[in-house]
Amino acid sequence: MKYFLSGLLAIGLSIAAMPALAADARNVTVVNETGYAIKFLGFNAPDDGLDEWDNELDKVLQNQASTYVEFDEDDEGCVWNIRVDWQNYDEAVLWKNVNLCKMTALRLRYDPGTKTTSFLAE
Repeated sequence: MKYFLSGLLAIGLSIAAMPALAADARNVTVVNETGYAIKFLGFNAPDDGLDEWDNELDKVLQNQASTYVEFDEDDEGCVWNIRVDWQNYDEAVLWKNVNLCKMTALRLRYDPGTKTTSFLAE
């Protein structure tokens, strides 16, 4: 029994010492705090141009809701463009060259006084 417990302890310590499979540094939670529903949320690399986008949303992202965006191993680099399209408006918002590796969350906010959308990186 003594050897069994020692063996379990050794296995436990070796597992704890193994590097954890970390999430991709670019994965980000997007929180909609704009007051408006979002129908499109896209990310693309700056070299892709501004015409190639994939919608990361399965459904409309309502105000106060959030979504988790995961990147694939095929995606390269930390710097990405981000595009948001509103559900009931034709206008879109575009942020260029955002370093996703420096954040884990984007809180989207709208200022009705200046009529601008911004994000708070966390």
